[in-house]
Amino acid sequence: MNANDRYRPFTRRQRLKIIAATVATVVVLWLALIYRPGGNYDWYTPKPCKAGQTKDCIGGQANVMLVPAPAASAATAKP
Repeated sequence: MNANDRYRPFTRRQRLKIIAATVATVVVLWLALIYRPGGNYDWYTPKPCKAGQTKDCIGGQANVMLVPAPAASAATAKP
């Protein structure tokens, strides 16, 4: 076994660089998740609903369409 083949641990400076790069990467990824790149955040500010208004306001309705389940006899019928 050659003396140059032995494991040499990271120096303190190398460990600090690795930790700094890791922290910077985590911060950039979190910011990319929170603030989408290219996102425009101040173009639309919804206002509270006026009397009779149900869309494009805070407190409006979110219409959801539900599809009924198929009949039990249709599910078990064979062609």
